[in-house]
Amino acid sequence: MIIQDRIYGKINIKDRVIIDLINSTPLQRLKKIHQYGASHFIKPFRNVTRFEHSIGVWYLSKLYKRQITEQISCLLHDIPHTAFSHVIDHLMKDEQHEFHEKFHEKIILNSEIPEILKKHKIELRNVLNKEKFELLDNTLPDISFDRLDYFMRDSYCEGFLTKSLILDFMNEVKIRKFGSKDVLYFKDSRLAAIFAILFMSCSRLMWLDPESHASANFLAHAIKISLERKIIDDNDLFTNDDFLMDKMLKSKEKEVLVYLNKLKPKNKYVYVKKEDAEYCGPNKPRFVDPLVFNGNKFSRISELVPSLKYYFEEFTQNYKMLGVKQA
Repeated sequence: MIIQDRIYGKINIKDRVIIDLINSTPLQRLKKIHQYGASHFIKPFRNVTRFEHSIGVWYLSKLYKRQITEQISCLLHDIPHTAFSHVIDHLMKDEQHEFHEKFHEKIILNSEIPEILKKHKIELRNVLNKEKFELLDNTLPDISFDRLDYFMRDSYCEGFLTKSLILDFMNEVKIRKFGSKDVLYFKDSRLAAIFAILFMSCSRLMWLDPESHASANFLAHAIKISLERKIIDDNDLFTNDDFLMDKMLKSKEKEVLVYLNKLKPKNKYVYVKKEDAEYCGPNKPRFVDPLVFNGNKFSRISELVPSLKYYFEEFTQNYKMLGVKQA
């Protein structure tokens, strides 16, 4: 199987189990789930899907020669996502944006994935426990396969990163034991600082921009009303973006359409003070503070560049609660 990836180029997939999993229903569903959630309605160029991100995270694990169970866990890590990705977190008031994680095991067990793994003599239990694969998605502020891919992929899509810089990052990030676990780290403190600054800047410009914050919350309101009025049900949340949107639009429910009509490319949004906001709510400001192996020890880049600590703290404080209105 050959996949042409927008940031990694041609990926030649030879592992039969990986090919079978890619062709499975849970993975194919991710082709119709946008990584950006709702903001692609306002900014259509934001066309990254959960499918291509999942392929990217798997590819990084393959590139770094991780064992096959870890590669599979990387490939499957996003299959519990609901339609419109993290929009559901605004509905459920999940400030950690982890609502979908509750369904990871259930979705795998109720699919053809266990049979695929059995066919290839891979123990299901060795794949289900994502927490043991710390390089997949370890805790912030560390970098991980997941964060590397979504940052590079989304930033490239927005035009903030070039393929040349992506290649520099990939060539610089290495794996080494730190205590009892493997960690991803930078050899070059200069590139680590650039990565940290760009990650924080892109977080503000891509995932916390006014359009992202507004669109996620307006769509969450439309979904909430649709659930309350039986236009959709809980099972519909685990279909895909097009299916869920189509059901809401066809309902012609006036209050639902008011919110959906806010999700148009012509609509622009700006940040405002709480008292002037059309919507004000919490969000998840994200930054990374990568490890650097400098000589004979690990240090955070913020220890080597102390001014970064101030920027991290200011960013977290300023973007935790956001108010927006239509411009």
